[in-house]
Amino acid sequence: NAEIDRILAERSMPTFENTIVALEESGSYLNRVASVFFALQGAESNDEMMEISTRIQPLLSEHGNSISLNEALFERIKYVYDRRAELNLNQEQMMLVEETYDSFAQSGANLEGEARERYRELSVELSNQTLKFSQNALYATNAFSMELTEEELAGLPQSAIDAAAALAASKGKEGYMVDLSFPSYSAFMKYSTRRDLREKLYRAYNSRSIGGEFDNLPVLIRIAEIRLEMAKLFGCNTFSEYKLKHTMAGTPEAVYNLLNQLLEAYKPVALQEVAELQQFAAAKEGADFQLMPWDFSYYA
Repeated sequence: NAEIDRILAERSMPTFENTIVALEESGSYLNRVASVFFALQGAESNDEMMEISTRIQPLLSEHGNSISLNEALFERIKYVYDRRAELNLNQEQMMLVEETYDSFAQSGANLEGEARERYRELSVELSNQTLKFSQNALYATNAFSMELTEEELAGLPQSAIDAAAALAASKGKEGYMVDLSFPSYSAFMKYSTRRDLREKLYRAYNSRSIGGEFDNLPVLIRIAEIRLEMAKLFGCNTFSEYKLKHTMAGTPEAVYNLLNQLLEAYKPVALQEVAELQQFAAAKEGADFQLMPWDFSYYA
């Protein structure tokens, strides 16, 4: 903040170039590094990266707040924004000014006093809780594996068998293993003839972080509480109302309207596909066969 204040003090009257463009171009190196780090963490994480993300996430949140809640900086942005019609800006420049102002306003720049400080606290906690949710989901995914005998590989293509052997070897085990990572999970659900094992894997996949050591239910409840309190700071009744203000959708009602249109269009087709799969499976397994969620990929 002190550095930002010093730079602002040294600059002359706010203009489009020395305020909006300078802000747009700032932080590019940090953004590049953070984008690479979090992409890697999502695709191929480990305990060390988890520990790093736990340390740096609060710092990044506070860094973002120190920019968006800097009063001197926002005064310059607002100065340009209020005079944007007089600056002879082209369409792209006008959008950049408006997007920058809206982004700062939505990040608490227009809040005052206790509300401003409360927003700062809530945004940091929300960032931490969101990270905790992701970590719990990943830990729960990694915690489950299913060892298989050669007979339990029935139906799997050689590529999936080789992958199951490699996974077991990577865990210091002999034989074969599948887990909840998507390449392993999806191949087994698609090809395995062992319905009982498909059900076991399906239930494990869809009950991750529900109870147990990596339970995400209290995390979800706290995220909802934070979002609601944050929305009310901006005079909104719901978080979706607050979040959609400056988007193409605009309102929660518009989102639900689109979703309901999609439901009306796609549900009959989806039901027809289920009926066709049920008929196909019953022809193979017997008339009393009841299609279940762990059967869809296999019979499709």
